[in-house]
Amino acid sequence: MKDNRTIQSDCSFSKYHIERITNCHQFTGRVSQEWLTQILHENGIEADVSAVTVLLSKDLPVSTVHRVGIKYVDGMEGPVSLFLKLGGPVPFAYEPQIGRAEVEFYNLVAPTMSCPPLVKCYDAAFDQMTGCSHILLEDLTDTHTQTEQNLAPSADASRRAVEALGKAHAFWWSSPMLGNGIGRIFDGEWLLKFVEDLNRSVAEFLVIAELTARQKDAYRLMLEAAPKIWGRLTDSTNLTVTHGDMHWWNFLFPKDFSKDSVSVFDWHLWHIDLGARDLAFLLALGGFAEPRPEIEEHLLRIYHDALIDNGVKDYSGGMLYEDYRFSAVRNLNIPVIFQAQGKHHSTWQTALRRAFDSFERLRCDEIL
Repeated sequence: MKDNRTIQSDCSFSKYHIERITNCHQFTGRVSQEWLTQILHENGIEADVSAVTVLLSKDLPVSTVHRVGIKYVDGMEGPVSLFLKLGGPVPFAYEPQIGRAEVEFYNLVAPTMSCPPLVKCYDAAFDQMTGCSHILLEDLTDTHTQTEQNLAPSADASRRAVEALGKAHAFWWSSPMLGNGIGRIFDGEWLLKFVEDLNRSVAEFLVIAELTARQKDAYRLMLEAAPKIWGRLTDSTNLTVTHGDMHWWNFLFPKDFSKDSVSVFDWHLWHIDLGARDLAFLLALGGFAEPRPEIEEHLLRIYHDALIDNGVKDYSGGMLYEDYRFSAVRNLNIPVIFQAQGKHHSTWQTALRRAFDSFERLRCDEIL
């Protein structure tokens, strides 16, 4: 973290002039001129802030976000607005210090990557004592948009999103830094514990969920092959930094594709994994929209082309397809996780339907 910048134990940013209400999910709307001026100077923007306003605030499940408008001393120029994400302790179903991971991403992983496909980060900090965090990002509201929830973007926008994802994945592909300063490579001890927990959680799920015989058989095959499926993560070959929550609303799409590019944001679940894992959540499971089998193979080719164009070697389309199918098997665990987190039954049932449909469509039983 920059200069040991942290959030104070009372969940305020008093030292850095960002004030917050005690529950860590409300924001008073006062971000000081001095604090923003300091951050801009640290990022090479020699402009002094004269006024700050909050243009928009929104509560999200694990954070609050604020669009902050900025004015400058006469004659000086800088970004007219920035995007501030404030995180705090979250419900038990989530990682209690979920803000830590995204701050680590922007402080350790992002600085050497390009924007796009990332969104430029001006400052990020996490406080161990409180679990509070802040991330100050470039505001792309004027140039970019998100798709409507529960609907996938157009085929062309989807292609550009998959290209952006492939570009992000290619940067860390098989990097010697994976597990050596960047993330963690899972080991045999982790695998044994994971498989044990997986068997227990699936058994509990099967008691609650009313599955067909074919669905139950899919889960049986997944559990029998679990050491092989998840054991792949103990070898860094062809692994990369993955997003971990790759759905269509974590892309920002340009309003004018001739001027701007797709960006990927919301990296709070990033980790080292198969690039195909992000892709299978997005395409096979649908990315919280209905999957589109008619363009699935096309988007897989687009993703593979993006990897090759951005320097990935010795990874064929056939290898991608195999990793994708194994990742589609892992999608069967998504409804199990959703149910355990207490999500509405319609949410995990929809995930179950989509995961099982792709399991059959991709003939995943043939590789188990």
